[in-house]
Amino acid sequence: MSSLFRSRLSKKFDDRTARFHTSVVEDLRMFEYDIEGTEAHDIMLHEQGVIPAEALSEILNALEEIKQEWKDGKLEIGAEYEDVHEYIEGRVIEKIGVEVGGMVHTGRSRNDQVMVDMKMVTRAELLEIAEALSKLIETILKVADGHMESHMILYTHGQQAQIGTFAHYLVNYADALLRDYERLRACYDRVNMNPLGAGPIGGTNIRLNRLRTSELLGFDRIQENSIDATSGRDWAVETAFVCACLMGNISRAAADIVLWHTKEFGYVELSDEYSSSSSIMPQKKNPSTIELIRGKTGEVYGALIELMTMVKGVPTGYYQDLQQTKVALWRALDTTRTSVEVFTGAVATMTVNTDAMYAAAENSSIGALEIAERLIESGLSFREAYKVTAEVVKVAVDGGKTLKELTRDDVVAKVKEVTGRDVDVSSSIIEKATDPKEALDAKRSPGSAHPGEMGRMVEERKEVLGRHVKDLDFLKIKITIGKDNLKNALNQYRLK
Repeated sequence: MSSLFRSRLSKKFDDRTARFHTSVVEDLRMFEYDIEGTEAHDIMLHEQGVIPAEALSEILNALEEIKQEWKDGKLEIGAEYEDVHEYIEGRVIEKIGVEVGGMVHTGRSRNDQVMVDMKMVTRAELLEIAEALSKLIETILKVADGHMESHMILYTHGQQAQIGTFAHYLVNYADALLRDYERLRACYDRVNMNPLGAGPIGGTNIRLNRLRTSELLGFDRIQENSIDATSGRDWAVETAFVCACLMGNISRAAADIVLWHTKEFGYVELSDEYSSSSSIMPQKKNPSTIELIRGKTGEVYGALIELMTMVKGVPTGYYQDLQQTKVALWRALDTTRTSVEVFTGAVATMTVNTDAMYAAAENSSIGALEIAERLIESGLSFREAYKVTAEVVKVAVDGGKTLKELTRDDVVAKVKEVTGRDVDVSSSIIEKATDPKEALDAKRSPGSAHPGEMGRMVEERKEVLGRHVKDLDFLKIKITIGKDNLKNALNQYRLK
C-alpha cells in the first residue's frame, strides 16, 4: 500500500531513511489505544452529522477487525509505515475503500492523534505504578509493625549517631514514598486531559464535540488550547520526573540494604529468589536485584534528562523531534514499575537480624548524646553538657573502652573539670545512657523512635494509604466507565 501522507512528494524514502524516520516500534504499545481513539473520534463525528450512519458502521467494523488481528498476533508492521496511525488508517481503507475509509481522519491531525494515544498509555502506566507503589508502602508498614523495638544504630555522615529502631527507619521511607504517591496522583490529573480535536495546531472547521470524545475515552476534561494540546510535552517531562524522584528514594534504601547485607554488618539477608551467586566464588550470596535498582535509577534519570533536552529548544508547534519523547517516556515508566515491584518482593521476603543490630548498638558510642541530655536534667546548660560529654568520650577513646565501660565517677570528674561546680549526677547515668532499651524509652519528641510514637505513626500512615487506595480504585472506575461508554457506542453503531 502506498503511503497515505506523501501525496505532496514525488519520491519515497529510501530503505535506510524509512527505518530512521519510522516510529512504528515505539508506537506498538499505543496500537489498541489508537484504534479506540479513532473509534471515539468517528462516533463523535457521526453524532455531529459529519459521518453517515452506514459509513460509521463500516469504519467501526473494520477497526474492530484490525484490533482482533492485532490481538491474535497476525499483524506485522514494518518501516514502510511512518507510524501506527498510518498503518491503521491504511488498513481501514484497504478493507472498505477510500470513499468510506477516507472519512476516518476527518477533523483530526496526527498531532492530536499521537497526543491522545500517548496520554492514554501514560495514564494507564501511572495507575499501575501507583498500585505497585501502594503495595510497597503497605509491605513496608507491615514489616515495621514487627520491628517497633528492633534497636539499631542511626547514622549521619556515615558515622554512628543515635539509637533508633528498624520500624523508625522503615517509616522514614514510607513517608517519602507516600509523597511520591501524591506526586503521581497530581501528575495523573495533568496527564488525563483530552487533546483530541485540537487538530494540527489551530483547530478545524469541522463541527467537533471534544467533550463527547472525553466521555468515550475516560478523560476528566479537555486540554483546551489547540496549540498547547498538540505541542506541549511538559506532562511527559513531569511524568519522568515523578518516576525519577520515586526511583531516587528506593535507590537510597537499596544502598542501605546492600551495605547491611554484607557479613561485616549482617543486619539483613535477602531471600534466595532475590539474590544471585558468583560464577567463581561459591560462598557468595549477592543482593543483585537491589543493586540493579540503583543502576536502573540512573536509567530513569537519563530518560528525564533526555526529555528535558528534547523539548527545550523546540519552537511552538509540532516538530519531528517530539516523536522521540515516546522512547524516553516508555523507558522511564517501564523501569520504574518493574523496580517498584521487585523491591516490594525483596523487602517482603528478607530476613532481619535483630540480634546483630542490637549488639552493634549496645557496643557503640551512640549513648554520648544521651549522657549530655541527662546532664541537662542535672542543671547544666546544653553547651556545658556537650563539653563534659566530649571529655568523657575522650576518656573512653584514650582508655580503649566503650562508653558503657565508664563509671559515674568519670562523668562527675569531667563535670567538675569543665564547669568548676559540684553537680548531682545520677548514679545510673552511664547505664541508662548506653543501654539501647533505656535510651529508646527515654525519647520524648514527636516523630522519634519511641515505640509509642512509632505505633501512632504506623497506624496513621496506614489510614493515609487506605485513602489513597480508595482514590486509586475510583480513578480505575472512571477509566472503566469511559471504556463502557465506548463499548456501548460501538454496539449501537456497528452493523449487526
